[in-house]
Amino acid sequence: MNKSLTFLIVLCFSVYSISAQKKSFSYTQVNIEQEVNTIMQDKWGDEFKHVEYPKQWLDNVVKVKPGASIQAAIDKISAAGGGIVFLKKGTHILSETLTLKGKVTLVGAGRKKTIILQGSNIVNAAFNIEAEPQVTDLVIKDLTLKGTGEGKINGILIRGRNESRHNRVMLQNIDVIHWSAQGVHMKRTNNIIMDNCNFQFNGSAGGLYHNVYFLYNKYILQSDCDMSFPVKGKGNKYTSCEYVLAQRCTIKDTKTNGIQADHDEAGYIFFHKYHVSDCARVALWFPCENYYDKYHYTENSKYAPQKVILNRCEIVNNTWGAMWRAVNDSYVINSVFDNKKVDMGLLKCDVIMENSSFKKGNEIYTDVKQWPKDVRILW
Repeated sequence: MNKSLTFLIVLCFSVYSISAQKKSFSYTQVNIEQEVNTIMQDKWGDEFKHVEYPKQWLDNVVKVKPGASIQAAIDKISAAGGGIVFLKKGTHILSETLTLKGKVTLVGAGRKKTIILQGSNIVNAAFNIEAEPQVTDLVIKDLTLKGTGEGKINGILIRGRNESRHNRVMLQNIDVIHWSAQGVHMKRTNNIIMDNCNFQFNGSAGGLYHNVYFLYNKYILQSDCDMSFPVKGKGNKYTSCEYVLAQRCTIKDTKTNGIQADHDEAGYIFFHKYHVSDCARVALWFPCENYYDKYHYTENSKYAPQKVILNRCEIVNNTWGAMWRAVNDSYVINSVFDNKKVDMGLLKCDVIMENSSFKKGNEIYTDVKQWPKDVRILW
């Protein structure tokens, strides 16, 4: 074989290898079923605002072996203006909290291959972002973030401010499991995407810790995520969240409620093919709750989610299926409810049922005094 042909083969192989590597670092956009778009258009017109995807910088790569500093790699990529931190196969013991930064893609070799394990010196969270500096374009994919269940430690904690919200955060093909506080807690962050993720067995430190907790966020897309088996809290809590699309998600086996949605600015929430089962209390708990005065029922619809659509959802084998207060302009479409006490309990709600079945039956309440005593007023 002559030298020119050998060089050409080597060059082609190198180009192919680089292209394949970039592809493995790139996220995949979520496929939204056409039925979702059709129903949104029919019920809401053009009012729903979909998420924006993060940008990625794929040409700058730092590789990290187990035992090497992940934080040093993140800092290096951030200082260079963006890029990839690739965590090689193996168990990476996290000795201290990682501060995540913008324009960084943190990617492993696969969720069964790259394990980030809670070490002994983590305080507050494994992955952390505080209010400043503002972080944009963060991607975490193809890894497992595993806690030990000790302390009060969050898996991923992101806290923004209204005047400087974090923006465009994507989690894809990751497991966040066995953290004592929240599995994932995102506050005042816009454009959040969670795709093909498991958030399970979190919240052993108490009932206020959940697998996933969103607080004051806008533009959320969840697809094919499993938030089952919270230890003491809920599968997913959406407080003051607007423009939420969650499709093909699952919550099973909770000690309390499956989903809670509440407070002001909560609205335009679309659940498609969401399966919630075996919750000890309420599968879909939508109270009329003022987050800052939660022990007093105010009966003001501004504190309840508005414009909610359930389509092709399965809400089965829970103690109560859905208990909603002052939820208006909402629809239950093509869904199945089959629960132990009540399928849907509605207090001063405006909810239209279309082609849905309620095997246990629903209750309509016109006064809070009619509310079941064994369902606590707020919590």
